[in-house]
Amino acid sequence: MKELVTLGVSAALAAVLANTAPAIAQDGYPDRPISVAACYPAGGGVDRNLRMVERVAAKYLGQSLLPQYRTGGSGTVAMQFIKEADPDGYELAICDNGGAIIAPIAQGLDLDADDFTPIAQVSFVPWIMTTRATSAYENLESFLEAAMAASDPIAIEISDIATSDHYGWLLLLKQAGISPAKFKWNPHGGGGPKMRAIIAGEGELLFDDAGEIEGYVKDGTLRPLAVAAASRLPQFPDVPTMQELGYDVIAGSSVAIYAPPGLSDDKVARLQDAMRQIKQDPALLKAFELTLQDPDTFIVDEFEAAWRKDWENASELLKAALGG
Repeated sequence: MKELVTLGVSAALAAVLANTAPAIAQDGYPDRPISVAACYPAGGGVDRNLRMVERVAAKYLGQSLLPQYRTGGSGTVAMQFIKEADPDGYELAICDNGGAIIAPIAQGLDLDADDFTPIAQVSFVPWIMTTRATSAYENLESFLEAAMAASDPIAIEISDIATSDHYGWLLLLKQAGISPAKFKWNPHGGGGPKMRAIIAGEGELLFDDAGEIEGYVKDGTLRPLAVAAASRLPQFPDVPTMQELGYDVIAGSSVAIYAPPGLSDDKVARLQDAMRQIKQDPALLKAFELTLQDPDTFIVDEFEAAWRKDWENASELLKAALGG
């Protein structure tokens, strides 16, 4: 059933994005199509966001974006490629923060924030701290108080060690002043298995997104405790953000576009100006609505600062968690 719903949304999305105006010719850069290396195979969230941008981009760039797929290494193949690409403005990459930040650090690759030119964050889906409805944890504070007082480790379900949800937990624990060693980290190799584990009572808590937990919250199986976002989610208006509760934690899955290092300022400005227009395009806004994404998370001017902050935090926390 979930596959049929996904196919239906994809078809509707394609129809919306197909009804765009023809490209407007531009003088100078770009004077030919721009390739965009996706870090994961077609059909996933990164590809969906690429297609959303690609189908309206020619209106504002005057040239098409050509999706390419450079997959592997948990997303790092595409990032390595864009690091080494010519900084001529005709090669870009699109990846989530798992492949662009977390996997390079976890794998000990020779990559850092200066190896890329961040262009824009296309989307951000925040993590929601969630427990079973029968859990003793009524809110974020009750969990943190229990964690501080616990003599036995509290079980946390994660996709895997050094993944974006694990990193989100590490950010929260740093803010709360609690050692990660006080927890039992249960890696499951993916989001589906960790969700099945929490429902089966094998662990205490997890981080997941609204689309994954909403049905379980409605049927009374799960209880959301706090959102790792700058504002409350429309699906859960009564669930506070971690920032509201005094913890400066923004964590989730983001998808962003990058250029090679050394791209000239004028070409960066040209790409970012196009992205500012793309984010306001009616067809793109409709696509965000169909995919239940928040268009306010498409950011350009604020992205580089957030990107560098994430690199700094992730480097510190993941290396410590991995014993590096």
